[in-house]
Amino acid sequence: MEKMIATTRQMIGVPLPSVLPGTRLVWLLLGLFAVAAVVGGPAAAQDLSPIDTFFATLGAALTGTTGRAIGLVALAAVGVMFLFGRMNMGFAVSICVGLVILFGAATILGGFA
Repeated sequence: MEKMIATTRQMIGVPLPSVLPGTRLVWLLLGLFAVAAVVGGPAAAQDLSPIDTFFATLGAALTGTTGRAIGLVALAAVGVMFLFGRMNMGFAVSICVGLVILFGAATILGGFA
């Protein structure tokens, strides 16, 4: 394939590049990205309030009454499985640790702020 490309370029009078084929394209794209980075203006979508609202609503739902109801159902399921002797201790510990992290998330994140 390279031989055919080389002979075609020689036939039409295009000088053979001294570097690897396709390198010009890479340098062209790199130059265009550099120009775009320097000349670039502000982004059209800088308002992130819908995303903030979504995550705030999700956090309020998980730590509010909805989250408490889900936690209650999870702990009730653990209790029922203990009652019937079918509880896996790793599963029970993971549910308890998950609930501690879920309801303690605001306190945990408050320590980083």
